[in-house]
Amino acid sequence: AFPLTVPGYGSPTTRFRFVAGGIGITPILPMLALAQRLGVDWSMVYAGRTRDSLPFLDELARYGERVRVRTDDVNGLPTAPELLGDCPDDTAVYACGPAPMLTAIRSQLAGRDKVELHFERFAAPPVVDGEEFDVTVASTGQQIRVGADETLLAALYRAGVDAPYSCRQGFCGTCRTRVLEGDVDHRDALLTEP
Repeated sequence: AFPLTVPGYGSPTTRFRFVAGGIGITPILPMLALAQRLGVDWSMVYAGRTRDSLPFLDELARYGERVRVRTDDVNGLPTAPELLGDCPDDTAVYACGPAPMLTAIRSQLAGRDKVELHFERFAAPPVVDGEEFDVTVASTGQQIRVGADETLLAALYRAGVDAPYSCRQGFCGTCRTRVLEGDVDHRDALLTEP
């Protein structure tokens, strides 16, 4: 759910800016290798609490000055401008990390129509405009109140119902649930309305 679209191969952009927070380097690392192999202009900032907490530093060393490592213990918490650096028009930003980092980057890029933003979260986005509702688990008859600020999956988990899940973000499909009656407010990125 976090594919790389390469400039000249499906993206109208001309350069990449990669931003990784901690273990968010995992999906970014192979993207760097591809960008390097294809000769696409790119830069990256890799942020974390301490240098000792950052995985893959040895693998990143081969990219030299293209990768800037910044840590909270030395530089303080990063701001969006620090994470984005020089981010001119026609840049594709790929970011993976904790929710506050992604929120700051999204806010900083709001209104920048010529900058593409692609991101992957560590957790599902918060439910900000939901409504309370009740569900009945057909197999047991158990009734569960789903809060206005939670997902059905979160409410099932809280109530001790064994429901399958993986990403908890609405794109892998593991948590698909059959609805026997009622209206569904889809907030996933996998299922179409039917």
